[in-house]
Amino acid sequence: MKTSNFEDMTRAELRDYVRHNPHDTKAFHKYVDILRASPNRITISPDEIETELPKLLQSN
Repeated sequence: MKTSNFEDMTRAELRDYVRHNPHDTKAFHKYVDILRASPNRITISPDEIETELPKLLQSN
């Protein structure tokens, strides 16, 4: 896959590309932008990690 095709990749394709090309910072930043824009995104504060993260992982 060419790095210029990030806009044409699906989320799964871009995730796989980032996994196989960990030094491609442009691809990584694009993937993070997509994750941040996700409507089902769950956010927790650092203080909640120990208590809330196990709950979230069990519910999925």
